[in-house]
Formats: sequence, C-alpha cells, structure tokens
Amino acid sequence: MTDNVELMRKWLEVFPEGEFEAFPGDVSADFVFRLPFPPPGVPSEICGREAVRDRLVSTSQGRSRLVISDIDIHQTDDPELLIATAKGEATMANGKLYRNSYVIFTRIRDGVVLEHTEYLNPLLVMEAASG
Repeated sequence: MTDNVELMRKWLEVFPEGEFEAFPGDVSADFVFRLPFPPPGVPSEICGREAVRDRLVSTSQGRSRLVISDIDIHQTDDPELLIATAKGEATMANGKLYRNSYVIFTRIRDGVVLEHTEYLNPLLVMEAASG
C-alpha cells in the first residue's frame, strides 16, 4: 500500500490504541508524537516508536476503544504531509463519555510514519477523566 491517504486512514484506526503492528505501513524507530496543548501532567512530545506505543497502550487501558469518525484527510503541497480532521468518542473507566474533535498532521515517507501532531481540546480530556 503506497497511497499516503489510504495509509493515513489506516493509521487513524490503529494509532489511538498503539496497535502499530496492525498498521500496513511501518512506524519509524525515531517516531515523534506531539500534543501542542496537552492536559496537565501529559508531555507535549514523546520520541521513539516504543515510548509512544507504550504511552498509547497505557492510556487506552483507562477507556473503551477510541472510535474515530468523520475523518477528512487532505494532502498538502508536501507529498509526505497529510492533514486530517476527525472526531473521537470513548467511554472512560469512570463511566463518563469522552468526545473530542481533532486536527492531525502526519508525515509519512515511503510508507513509514515519521511524526504525528494532534490538536485537541484538553479540557474535554480533563472533564472526562475527572472522578
């Protein structure tokens, strides 16, 4: 699979749960995940495929599977850079419903995901996670 738009769609299916092995492309060992506006206590950048995967797997244990919907993917003038908008929904371990909207920038080179930057509303994360 070499079409970056299709790869991006598959990436958004596996990324929230850290299911990198289910991705039909590859994830760079030097992969970088950025959250420019993280909730308190959450790092704004995590570097390294395994560190990111471990963090995603850990956070996914506190909620149901994050269902991503309303995905709209756009290519840019840079053939490696894709922009997506999407919505996500999950039920937290405390029973609260989590919903958020995302703007995502992902760089894919030759079938390998290099970086993923995700903008979301951190207040919605904090509200859903509160006791």
